Amino acid sequence: MKFSDSGQCAQPGARSPAPGVSLMTRTVSIARRPLLALAGYLLLTAQPALAQADLNPLRVQIYPGAYTSMTIHVADEMGIFTRNKLKIEKIPAQSSSAAVAALIGGSIDVVETGAEFVLANQDKGIDIKYVSANEVKNYATVIVSPKVSMPNLSKGYPAMMQDLKGLRVGVNAIGATLHLAALMMVSDAGLNKDDVQFVATGTGANTFAAWKAGAVDAQLTFAPIPELLEALNLAKPIMVLGETGPDILRFQGLYSGWVARGDFIQKNKPVVDAYIKSIQESIEWIRNPANNARLIDMAKKYSPVSGLSPAENDAVLQKVVTNYQRFWGTQISEETIDKWNDYSLRNGLIKRRVAFDKAVYSGAPKCTNDCR
Repeated sequence: MKFSDSGQCAQPGARSPAPGVSLMTRTVSIARRPLLALAGYLLLTAQPALAQADLNPLRVQIYPGAYTSMTIHVADEMGIFTRNKLKIEKIPAQSSSAAVAALIGGSIDVVETGAEFVLANQDKGIDIKYVSANEVKNYATVIVSPKVSMPNLSKGYPAMMQDLKGLRVGVNAIGATLHLAALMMVSDAGLNKDDVQFVATGTGANTFAAWKAGAVDAQLTFAPIPELLEALNLAKPIMVLGETGPDILRFQGLYSGWVARGDFIQKNKPVVDAYIKSIQESIEWIRNPANNARLIDMAKKYSPVSGLSPAENDAVLQKVVTNYQRFWGTQISEETIDKWNDYSLRNGLIKRRVAFDKAVYSGAPKCTNDCR
């Protein structure tokens, strides 16, 4: 090991100071490097905190155990909300009526519901409107117990509904979208609302428990309940409303979607637009076959299926995922809002028609046909 003329240790291969550069200057320059590296490290480690501070908070409603809320879970877990500068808080609700009440009350910023609640509130002068669809097609399914005799099933709708007379019919909540639809369908069959006993079963696990306990004979419900109960031979699907149900309920361009207050939209347009973009990206991710395995894992977490063997549970979830692909979409059509007006007028939910621009945010995704 050699020593320089100054008495300092010279590392093997060390270069001599460049002409005109003193040894002291070189030493100070080298000493700065660790400090610069440390400063760079501190800057990098501070970035996540800064990024979190830049995120816009948004309170979003979900339905516990229901596959319809998977767009939210996917956007959350896959970092889609974060990329779009949103920090969401998931707030559970058991029914659309409860969700809309919370929205109007100001405890939630965005909720998922059917259009009859939007139209009915607009009719009363309460400004809530759609910012995006979540499903473009009516996914609600009528299921019945195998023990129920259905002599009119082959006659189709509405005659088949006569077979529900005297039965206990489950809905997620009294006054919710599915309950209102069931009331209309019973009426179409020539029955009185008192000819069936409506039972509020909640969503997800509570509905499953009600069926296992034998508390209901039929139900208007949504995934994953039909697939699970069919696998357990507790119920069988007899009608998907968007395909073989009443014409007035065959919505093709909005069945259920995301709703916010008008004043919130006006004050927070960038946030609302970021939310719309997040839902679009989430649905694109869900539709990609390459993501199927990851999607199944998330479905196990948020829409769990139990009561079967692990392999059978997985098969049920795969069926849910596959069946539901045809329902997802963000676009809203004027024709569908017209149909929702027809439905709401028929059922006495509104006194006058509500214009499209009153019911739908101007920045919402729109379509005329083949809505996605």
